Amino acid sequence: MIATLRFDLSDPDDERQHKYALAGREALIALELIDNRCRSALKHGEPSKETATILEEIRSTIPYELLNLLH
Repeated sequence: MIATLRFDLSDPDDERQHKYALAGREALIALELIDNRCRSALKHGEPSKETATILEEIRSTIPYELLNLLH
């Protein structure tokens, strides 16, 4: 099975989409790092109730399906 993505780099919108496609893996890794940092702070830190709520909200905004792509 082969998948091919084609972009017309002379088209500004296509060029932008091409850059997004190239940055995909790095973006997923960044999301995983953010999730892990929040999880670690909740588990091993002593965050205030307000901070814990914010960390949990941040984690909840990261789609599990995206994080699961890395594993």
